[in-house]
Amino acid sequence: MLPFAAGGIPWTFSGVLAALVLRRPRLSPVVLNLIVASYMMLVFNTVFWGHLGRLFDGAPMNVLLFACAVWMLTLFTLSPFALPRVQRPALAGLILLAAAAAWYQDHLGAVIDKLMIQNVMNTTVAETRQLITLPYLRHMALSGLLPALLLFWPRITYPPARHLLWKMPLTVVASFVLTFGFLFINLKANVSIIREHHELMGSYQPGATIGAIARYAKMEIRARNTEVAPLGQDAVKGPDLLAAEKPVLLVVFVGETARAQNFGLNGYTRNTTPELAKLDILNFSDTSSCGTSTAVSVPCMFSPFSRTDYSHQRFMGSENLLDVLQHAGINPVWIDNNTGDQRVARRTGSRRIDATIGSAACASGECTDQALLEALEQEIGSIKEDTVLVLHMIGSHGPAYYMRYPQGFAPFDGDCRTAEFDYCTQGEITNAYDNSIAYTDHILASAITRLQEQERVLPAMIYLSDHGESLGEAGLYLHAAPMFMAPEVQTKVPFLMWLPQRFRQAMQLDGGCLDDLTRQPVSQDNLFHTVLGLMDVSTSVREPSLDLTSTCRPERSST
Repeated sequence: MLPFAAGGIPWTFSGVLAALVLRRPRLSPVVLNLIVASYMMLVFNTVFWGHLGRLFDGAPMNVLLFACAVWMLTLFTLSPFALPRVQRPALAGLILLAAAAAWYQDHLGAVIDKLMIQNVMNTTVAETRQLITLPYLRHMALSGLLPALLLFWPRITYPPARHLLWKMPLTVVASFVLTFGFLFINLKANVSIIREHHELMGSYQPGATIGAIARYAKMEIRARNTEVAPLGQDAVKGPDLLAAEKPVLLVVFVGETARAQNFGLNGYTRNTTPELAKLDILNFSDTSSCGTSTAVSVPCMFSPFSRTDYSHQRFMGSENLLDVLQHAGINPVWIDNNTGDQRVARRTGSRRIDATIGSAACASGECTDQALLEALEQEIGSIKEDTVLVLHMIGSHGPAYYMRYPQGFAPFDGDCRTAEFDYCTQGEITNAYDNSIAYTDHILASAITRLQEQERVLPAMIYLSDHGESLGEAGLYLHAAPMFMAPEVQTKVPFLMWLPQRFRQAMQLDGGCLDDLTRQPVSQDNLFHTVLGLMDVSTSVREPSLDLTSTCRPERSST
């Protein structure tokens, strides 16, 4: 005999399900919002609570008041959605959004701002697969999807339309007033904390993510409506370039996620650059990046703007280095093995690495930078004019560092073989990252060897990484930290040049002078002007003070 519940429904699975349907609780839209706001505050704001406790250490009443203010702020955020057929889908979406943001905050120390949203929008399918791990899916299912589905269990009793028109706005106003009311009780301290410690509200979910999405949308709308201003239309080839007996080829390797601190040439305890160490190169050991993400650093370094002057809108409203080279009659070529050219080559054109270019290097489904060497050989074989060839590397892109070098290439044993850092020790993470740096060393040295061996062109090479990487220091992993709080491991990058003797002679560059320059601090601000200097391009937009070659070619210093 099956046991029976009240009402005669048997305790089977279908009976339990029927009982749940029959006993669905009734809630008002305000109560549902209060429940969801409380859930979000408790479950998705671990980092926020940590910052709040640290900043108000020893003052529990201040913590309580500030927490109440933020709780009311969350209610204020949810209140406009308290409409029939709108509320539950909207709240479900916000729960999923906050759950995803909280995962990356808690596990990687990520800060969700507009630049992080920009990075997300530029993420490739391959990158997305590496970030969606089993622990992430489990987190999303239990703390995101299940609560989102539970929103549809209770019956929501909405007031008649004539009452809804004043009740919903009243809740919005009341929650807004209460937010500032709680803040006003300790206004001086609260204002100081909010102004001086951006990381506090920057970790508040879902508010930080909603604000970041809104700011990103605003930035993109402004940028897309910006008219592109011409740049360097007076650019012409200088006498040294015109006198060159062969086409000049400057190869610019744009690195990915390589930090200067783990570069052997810069004094790292591990020899991660054994092949480059044997070559005659110029290594600029104190180089700062323009940003901490590809979406910022790459367009910035190819723009005429300094780090302090750069913005996405200014970049979109101006031509850049590739355009100036084209104005001078130099062929700019962009080949990409990363997330794209970041709109740098949107007027000059670019192409991506795929299996048809480097079949062996792409055997695993993602191409290692070996494919760029094959592309380099193809370009050399077809060059008939002065060319700047930009090769955008996948480099040390994380978290799947182990995928950046082929099987069998692991000078540092015991590497992390997963994108989920929770499954690896700190030593294994560092080993995998250092192996990726060592493979970048191998790629660059191999490129130099190939350039040395051919006679069709007059070659030179630059390598400059876009940004660095955090490997667990201060609880941070990966990159894209806001510049105001970014550690040096995310902002110090390797930068080197290979200028063979025949190139120096043709361009009348003083080798000893160039060697002296490597000891001074430089930045990605120098790339735009130094490429123009190396290619002997005469134009009013080249700043001699930022061109690292200008003082080493005295007769051109005023050009």
